Amino acid sequence: MTDVNADLDQLAHAAETDPAAQPALWQAAFALERWWFVARGVGPDGELGADVGPFIGVIEDKPFLMAFSSGQRARQFAVQAGVAGAEDDAYVLATEPQDFLSAVPSYQQQGVFAITFDHGTTGFFAPLANLQPIWEHVRQTPNG
Repeated sequence: MTDVNADLDQLAHAAETDPAAQPALWQAAFALERWWFVARGVGPDGELGADVGPFIGVIEDKPFLMAFSSGQRARQFAVQAGVAGAEDDAYVLATEPQDFLSAVPSYQQQGVFAITFDHGTTGFFAPLANLQPIWEHVRQTPNG
């Protein structure tokens, strides 16, 4: 685990019991170089299909984008979820956090409710409708 993941994990655990820790958590999430997603739409031959996109899971009967703070964590999730075997390639997508924001309306039109990070490790999340306001808030906050 990288120091970035350890720091993010600590912030996520702090935010579980202290709402005042939320801004620091989201500053750290938006400071990540990339957000990683398990790819869906990959054919049995390993070729990316025309409909390739991020894995969408269901949590409490609502569709969530499953984002990860590293490619390694995305791969671990893919294996645990049965999307890839332990010895198989796991296809992942990566995007810069600010670039992801431009895709939010498309995911909302598809009915996706929220984005969760590092499911199975911390699982902090935000409804997609709140993601842009969160970004606006943390980028105006010192160290944001």
